[in-house]
Amino acid sequence: MKNSNAEHRSENRGIQILTKGDVKKQNDSHYQVRSQTDQNTWYDVNWDKNHWSCTCMDYQKNRSRCKHINAVNYQLILEEIKLGTAHLTDEGLCPECNRKDQVIKQGIRYNRSGPIQGYLCKRCNRKFPARPASFKGMKNKIRIITATIDLYFRGLSLRQITEHLQTTYNTKVCHGTIYYWLRKYVSLVSQYSGKLNANFPGRWHADETVLHVNGRHLLLWSLLDSDTRFIIATHISQKRSEEEAAILMKKGVNKSTTAPSEIVTDALPSYNNAIQNELGSANDQIVHLTGSLSKAFNNRMERLNGTYKNRMRTMAGFQNKEGAAQFVDGFSTFYNFIKPHMALGDLTPAQMLGLVDEKYSWLDLILAAENKKTKANTSKDDQPNRIL
Repeated sequence: MKNSNAEHRSENRGIQILTKGDVKKQNDSHYQVRSQTDQNTWYDVNWDKNHWSCTCMDYQKNRSRCKHINAVNYQLILEEIKLGTAHLTDEGLCPECNRKDQVIKQGIRYNRSGPIQGYLCKRCNRKFPARPASFKGMKNKIRIITATIDLYFRGLSLRQITEHLQTTYNTKVCHGTIYYWLRKYVSLVSQYSGKLNANFPGRWHADETVLHVNGRHLLLWSLLDSDTRFIIATHISQKRSEEEAAILMKKGVNKSTTAPSEIVTDALPSYNNAIQNELGSANDQIVHLTGSLSKAFNNRMERLNGTYKNRMRTMAGFQNKEGAAQFVDGFSTFYNFIKPHMALGDLTPAQMLGLVDEKYSWLDLILAAENKKTKANTSKDDQPNRIL
């Protein structure tokens, strides 16, 4: 857990450096990052064949990712968000002449993100896509919305996010607006990612950690796949009862196309009957590791719980159970599809699992969810020929 906590501290400090504007890009392979202790000192972060290196003492001593390298990585993430949204314009507004009077619709096409309405400006002879349906009616630009969601689940507080939006985008956004964006888009993406079933035939890890909700302590149950680090299922409850453990196991069964070969839990008795009842006949072949054995094998779950706790240190708790559930859904999506894991060779769990070919961004997930929703609505209307 020491290494895990050190990594989390390094990531959080990298974010703090970035939000202060202390990262300067010299070129694509060279950045300068200001020291947090000496404002007159700048460290060089350079791309060295296949990894980033830094001139700070911490990197020179340990040869591991330092806070300055993390700051550069987060800067690159924000640059990717800007590039990924640069082509998205207001619906029917030509990006060349910034007018609508000579714009006509020109077919619907599919890309990886879903059905996109095409437009043609007769004045400029410029073709361009429409704003995705997910962002219609939104006052702020898409890059600001997706950057806000990303920074929130990377560990920034609401105050830090509002300061970052002000300094980077010259945009003032209140806390209520950020909560609205989180509620809207986390719900959309969770409905999409929650229906993606996969095969988890190996070892599952199960454990609980505490959530602080309006002065109460609730329990967050999590089920993790050992090989891919993919969060299979989560559940929030007030008690550590057998019924609550059974709900977690049932979610895992519904998510996986096969039963696991092993399940690792702590010594909580609730797990025994829950595993027996929910996994049925497959239980005879499942090895349940618990007690002293679980301490040796459950380090990956402890690391996940440590990640939860580190993220929630910047929060004052949750106002209600619904808000806590929204956070858990969003964080699970971030953890599975967006956050690269050093233990996985900087791949995401979804990549390791084969659900996606590349690391996704929040924009990718929102558009994929919108695509799925559009297809479902088209199927209900029984009008498949309307989308080309």
